[in-house]
Amino acid sequence: MNKKLMALAVAGAVSAPGLALAQPASVTPTAIAQPAGVASNAGITLYGRLDETIMYDKYSANGAGTLLETKKGDVYSPGNAMGVRGREDLGGGTSVWFQLEIGVWPSERLDTAATTGNNWGGRNSAIGFSTGAGDILIGNWDTPYKVTYGVWNSMTSGGFSAAGITMGTADSTGALNNVLCGTTVSNATGSIAQAAPSNSSCVTEVTASATAWSRRINNSVQYWTPIMSGFQVKLMTAMAPYQSPGNSTGQFPSGLPKAKEYSANATWARGPLSLGVGYDFHQGLRPATNVGGEANPKDTGVQIGGKWNFGPGEIGVGYEKISYGDNHAGAGGASANGMDVPAYVVNGRWNIGPGAVFGSYSKTDAKSCSTSVTVIGTAACGIQAKMFTLGYDYVLSKRTKMYVAYNKIDNGFANGVGSSYYYIAGPAANNPQGTSGGLAAGTDVTTYGLGVQHLF
Repeated sequence: MNKKLMALAVAGAVSAPGLALAQPASVTPTAIAQPAGVASNAGITLYGRLDETIMYDKYSANGAGTLLETKKGDVYSPGNAMGVRGREDLGGGTSVWFQLEIGVWPSERLDTAATTGNNWGGRNSAIGFSTGAGDILIGNWDTPYKVTYGVWNSMTSGGFSAAGITMGTADSTGALNNVLCGTTVSNATGSIAQAAPSNSSCVTEVTASATAWSRRINNSVQYWTPIMSGFQVKLMTAMAPYQSPGNSTGQFPSGLPKAKEYSANATWARGPLSLGVGYDFHQGLRPATNVGGEANPKDTGVQIGGKWNFGPGEIGVGYEKISYGDNHAGAGGASANGMDVPAYVVNGRWNIGPGAVFGSYSKTDAKSCSTSVTVIGTAACGIQAKMFTLGYDYVLSKRTKMYVAYNKIDNGFANGVGSSYYYIAGPAANNPQGTSGGLAAGTDVTTYGLGVQHLF
């Protein structure tokens, strides 16, 4: 039995380049993991993506002027993955498929598996059924809202796409928030320690960010309609474990948060044109921590986007509006109030010589704030942030390319607060020790990168 499985895996490794060849130039890293590749191949297939960037980063002084300009060299591994997928025909037009994906780090990154997806099932992984009525899958998978970013995205080299940075505020993998665990995500700073008791089983399931919208969610159940004349709809919800009718732990005077998430998109692609709309609803992810606050504030995200391939190049445009609900934190809780965060992006590529020039411009703002010092995630009230990218892909083969890139993120600062947008899983922040994973408010980041990408 083991010899047979090994033979199938070897055969999958040989055939995997064929899958990579089928991917268009504008495919995003997450698109590699779609079960469309599964549905067309019996047996087991090995696949993957390796993208390594030599980066030189310069961090400006932060907005408050308490940190000096710093510089850093790094090797960045954006969205690297390896996986196995397979399919079995059950007859009657029904088949079962699976996918197990793991994050891989050729630069020997030493972060824990729980937070990087560096374990089997840590990236897009599920078991599902395909029928004439569509697909149902259960597992750890990108939300339909996150998938919609791929509709407009033309940036496929390195980690320089606006998706998951200025668009979506951040990228995150993990389960819905759980008040009965030992920690919970706070409104502005990421996480706060909780008092005992804590449930020891929670350590096996990391909590996702409470403020991110580019999300891969554990315990998710999704339904995808069949593709009909280029049109498809995807729906998702996520299971939230350890719910309780009361607040027996006393950790939240405002009441017990009961986390919920629903996500959906509708996409259409025919010929050179692709269009999409996405919607995401969160509830109870940013609970107030004082009496009289709202334990289950409602947050929503809406985005639309499109991309047009006109032969020698393509152009994509996206717009989104994220609305964080007011959790009525009361006096002393100004940083927990609600606000809207609109953003847009224009990106594209133009074929030149053996490769293509690519570029992107994105801008985001925070409006309709309850107070002038409201900060939620990487967004700050009344503060604009801009992101600009310019680069060139040099194609070596149908599976391999090298690239150079320049990127600038301009974070604003005013009234004592600032934005802190940065790469999805980038190098250390500008802080005195140089080891923090965050970014000081109002710090601008300039990056020069030289990279290589290989699909298999």
